[in-house]
Amino acid sequence: MLDVSIVVTAPLLLLLQTAGEPPIRQAVLTNDTRRLIVEIYVSDDGANNWKEDQLGSEYLSPGSSILVDIDDRNGNCRVDVKAVFDNGAHLISRNVNACLADGHTVSIRR
Repeated sequence: MLDVSIVVTAPLLLLLQTAGEPPIRQAVLTNDTRRLIVEIYVSDDGANNWKEDQLGSEYLSPGSSILVDIDDRNGNCRVDVKAVFDNGAHLISRNVNACLADGHTVSIRR
């Protein structure tokens, strides 16, 4: 199981948005495992399909971080996160609180 923990730190970025738009939720995702992460997916909690790969053609080395979209399109602050490793293994964490993670650091750990 993917252990996603919220590290309470000062907000890491300021987000620009236009009036009337819902807030954009983003977090810095850190790979705290010893494996290379080649794909990261975030989806509404309980959804049976994953949104697009957050890494695209990039990868996330152990100890590295990347800014990811963790927006909960269902409005209840809950998302599911899936990390795929270079050996094909994957870890999924369900019911992650996207509102607490917004602008903070989220760690992937085994």
